[in-house]
Amino acid sequence: MNLVYFSHSYREQDALCVNYFGRLIRSEGLIPSLDPPSESLNAAKLERHLSSSDGMVAVLTFREGGVSPYILFEVGLCLRARKPLLVFVEDILPDDIVPSRILQRRFSRRSFLRQVREHRHALQMMKTYMGAPPPTYQPSPSRRSCLLTGVGHLEDALANSVRTYVEKRGYSVVDFHDSTPLISQDVSIYETLASAELALCCVDSRTRRSSYLLGAIQAAFVPSIPFTFDESYPFDLTVPRELQPRFIDVPADEAIEQILAKEFDTYEEDFVKLDDQEEVETYTSLLVDAADLAGRYGEATRRTFVRELVMGDKYNTGPAVAVGRGASAHDMTVNQVWNQLEGSVDLSHLADELSLLREAMKREATDPEQDMAVGAVAAAERAAKRGDGPRVLEHLKSAGKWALEAATRIGTEVAVEAIKRSMQV
Repeated sequence: MNLVYFSHSYREQDALCVNYFGRLIRSEGLIPSLDPPSESLNAAKLERHLSSSDGMVAVLTFREGGVSPYILFEVGLCLRARKPLLVFVEDILPDDIVPSRILQRRFSRRSFLRQVREHRHALQMMKTYMGAPPPTYQPSPSRRSCLLTGVGHLEDALANSVRTYVEKRGYSVVDFHDSTPLISQDVSIYETLASAELALCCVDSRTRRSSYLLGAIQAAFVPSIPFTFDESYPFDLTVPRELQPRFIDVPADEAIEQILAKEFDTYEEDFVKLDDQEEVETYTSLLVDAADLAGRYGEATRRTFVRELVMGDKYNTGPAVAVGRGASAHDMTVNQVWNQLEGSVDLSHLADELSLLREAMKREATDPEQDMAVGAVAAAERAAKRGDGPRVLEHLKSAGKWALEAATRIGTEVAVEAIKRSMQV
């Protein structure tokens, strides 16, 4: 199956559109891969993600002040990467939002469900450009490498600090400096670019060679972390600042290391691959539940997404503790309740009942809150199939009273008991 980068709004009012297109993507045998809310962002992270994707599907929705500059930036990245691209554009937006050459379809917020044939046909067209994804040709057997360019412009002490930090992060340093041959003069540079994991670029260097090598890095679509010490650097006002070169205002070793640490951490953050419909439902339910009207998100929202979609290493160790990234007293309570329930619940049988409950709720759902509850039950069903009791309780707690009422009504007794116990968490 092909992996597609799913670029969309995080605003609450767009959640139903996101849900629709997420379901449609999955129904065509494509795996949507997306970035849950995070504390920071840089272009290198997006470039890395797009490099490992087979194409992109973007959804452009209307908002006051213009469409999302983040989504437009990602569309531009896809064009630079020469990946297959499909853009769904809301019908009230202007004609020139994206170049006419791009495969695109309009959708109406009032009647997009009636346009499913046109939208599905567009996805099928996009699939013809992707085909079966081949593996990376001859991945390098060497240690991962980070290209440096423009660093020779810095004072020796600062340049050495940059090189030392890159080594400390576990990368082999490949320093493109003024003695580096131009690409047209040395075939080995092609190999270096083809096998590089990342590039760290000081954009303050104005030498012809540095500019040429920076262009070569971008043309080869090597994920790049650019930075500048220049207070008068000409930032583009139409592009979000965090997607442009990072400004370092204090040229000191400690400041540089702190900024580089944050940029590398952001670059190395992973994305979520939604490889089944239940995960799509969980994700879109989280959007409805957690996204605010401004389209931004805070630490509480990030923790919600990480707990529900990213973390996979929480283990039940009994009533004493729960271990894993971000484990807390809340996790202890979940484990304690599950330990009391575990002996009387067959998770396989519970999964069967949750499947029946999910189908019944899906037929009755009429508003976003109920859609969210369906997604929570779907996530609980998936957790039950994996044998993860504590996660079942966490998801069922999110499902709420409507799920309990529906389970009681259709006679799924084990599910009823599980939902009741989840409410103790």
